[in-house]
Amino acid sequence: MHKKELRDLFISIVALGVIFSISDLSLTNLVASLFAVGLAFLCHELAHRETARKFGAHATYRIWPTGLLIALVLGVISGGRIIFAVPGVVYISAVKVARWKTEYTSLKNEEYGLISVAGPLANLVLSLVFLAFNSLYSWNFFAMAAMINIYIAFFNLLPVPPFDGAKVMRWDRKTWAMMFLAALVGLIGTWFL
Repeated sequence: MHKKELRDLFISIVALGVIFSISDLSLTNLVASLFAVGLAFLCHELAHRETARKFGAHATYRIWPTGLLIALVLGVISGGRIIFAVPGVVYISAVKVARWKTEYTSLKNEEYGLISVAGPLANLVLSLVFLAFNSLYSWNFFAMAAMINIYIAFFNLLPVPPFDGAKVMRWDRKTWAMMFLAALVGLIGTWFL
């Protein structure tokens, strides 16, 4: 990862960590939120990155200033009840960097879609893992981590450019619909945690 990408990830994780813990801004809750958001973001981005590498492409996370501002304003004004969990986006490029040269290739629509779906899918899987842990050992952290992963998956699956959902929908509407429905059901389910 480049310094700019690490910086953008760090800023996004801190911002969302604070927003997700703003309703109970204790040190314990803030640390738990930062850890859960950090894990969710890293798994999301690594899923994009590794899938992109499989196709000989490159995926890079960048802050989306408008999304970060919307997240902060809504989070603060609502006391953490309204969370817009998309402070950045992943840019996918089909640039192969070999030892001595740079090659430009083109990605097929399916490859673009698979790279885009990998991040939200990682968050949906993580949310299920945390829900399973929460059912075995009822601990607030597990419920919080499940909720954070669902929020990140849901908002990333919105079918609006530049979100992952727009890229997935362009590739395969059925895959997008199943993923979005799963995230929506999960989001509604978090209200009962």
